[in-house]
Amino acid sequence: MGTSASHKGAKSGVSFDPPWLDDIDVPNSPPEPQPEKKQSEEPASPPAPAVAPPARFGGARRNMSDYVKTGSRDSLRRALGHYSKTGMGGASRVASRMQSSTRVGAGMYSAFNALRSGANQTLANELSKLQESGADAYSIIDAIVGYVCPDGGSLDEVSTRDSVSAALSDLFQKNPDIDITNLSDDNIWSLVSSFLGYEAFNRVQLDIGQAFESMDSLGNRLARLNDMREYLESEIAAQLNTLRKESAQKPPSDLQGIVRTAIERTFTVFEVAV
Repeated sequence: MGTSASHKGAKSGVSFDPPWLDDIDVPNSPPEPQPEKKQSEEPASPPAPAVAPPARFGGARRNMSDYVKTGSRDSLRRALGHYSKTGMGGASRVASRMQSSTRVGAGMYSAFNALRSGANQTLANELSKLQESGADAYSIIDAIVGYVCPDGGSLDEVSTRDSVSAALSDLFQKNPDIDITNLSDDNIWSLVSSFLGYEAFNRVQLDIGQAFESMDSLGNRLARLNDMREYLESEIAAQLNTLRKESAQKPPSDLQGIVRTAIERTFTVFEVAV
């Protein structure tokens, strides 16, 4: 993708979460509810950052290599389980590492729900002007990406823009005549699931995807990569659907919490395989 050397993945001996992660400013994302603090409570001191262990991705890479060779979903599940449990320090840390994905995913739901109800005039007016001028789907996608995604150059910021764009492109490809300003609840959650599938795929591919470079056939490599992404998306979608049923409110009051929990539960399931 324009580079002469492949990324070697995250290293050991460093914090699981990079220090700049909290500095990513995601526009138009719904606020995360804060727990009420009792008057007698003393402010808690921040915990020391956990450090990644040596050979953190060894088990994940071995199983990913087997998946690349055989296409075995069992090997893929074990690879993802090792990735989460040892490589990232557990499913909760995977969700923490993907906090920008969480905030953008929640922002997507909020934006499309508000568009449908007429409560998001800023985005509605922009999309209306594009549609009236005969703009193509790519221009509409760019406008939505600009509204919900952070505008920075970090890997996380670039990834969220690519993932929102890919999820919307898939939606328009499957439903060319869909009214993007009036999506149903199922459409919106499906779009969020697709986005999170791309995000999880990007994260895993960046850290342990080097095994795919050994494949000689570009067609086989793309087929295997698509299979992994679709698998991640289906597992995340299953968790989101369960959480939707558990939520008594429509829309849920804690969108970020639901998206984060879906990611965490997904990788908790993978950890059972190891």
